[in-house]
Amino acid sequence: MPKILTAAVLAALTALMPVTVWAQSTETPPSETTAAPVAEPVAAPAAAVVPNGTPIVVEITELVSTRTATVGDMFPLKLAEPVLLNGAVVIPEGTPGKGQVVDTGKPGMGGKPGKLVLAARYLEFEGRQIPIRALKLGLGAKDNSGAAVATTIAVGVFGLAVTGGHMEALPGTRASAKLAADFTPATPPASQ
Repeated sequence: MPKILTAAVLAALTALMPVTVWAQSTETPPSETTAAPVAEPVAAPAAAVVPNGTPIVVEITELVSTRTATVGDMFPLKLAEPVLLNGAVVIPEGTPGKGQVVDTGKPGMGGKPGKLVLAARYLEFEGRQIPIRALKLGLGAKDNSGAAVATTIAVGVFGLAVTGGHMEALPGTRASAKLAADFTPATPPASQ
């Protein structure tokens, strides 16, 4: 009986082999006819970017005066209001920065006016300098001549020139400025 069973099993296997071989020989590997399916790209979360030109408010923190200032002097300032993006703080209030004296002139004989032209340069945040520009001083700058008129002039940057007597930008003087480049925070801001 075992010989009959063995012969029957061999006959059955032999009958199936051509089908199996035929099925294997007609199939082609996927790499030969089609490319492997490509996974759809997953969109990365959008980086939080504060765009170039975003308005900011800064505050001068030390006296800048035509009595002592010279062209090129740097002076400290700080961010007076936080910079927000979608309701989240990306640059906090109080962030320190620097401005620069662009032009200065002492009052002269015959009523020659004094002038003080200041520029915003950068904020210091996350270990880097964020460039800023377009400084426009608000109230708080002091004209010591008593009768002078304040005017805004352009000297490659915006500044404040006050004619007549000495000009002083007092500590606490606020000014508007703008970011001079896109800013991407190192840590994405959390919504408030």
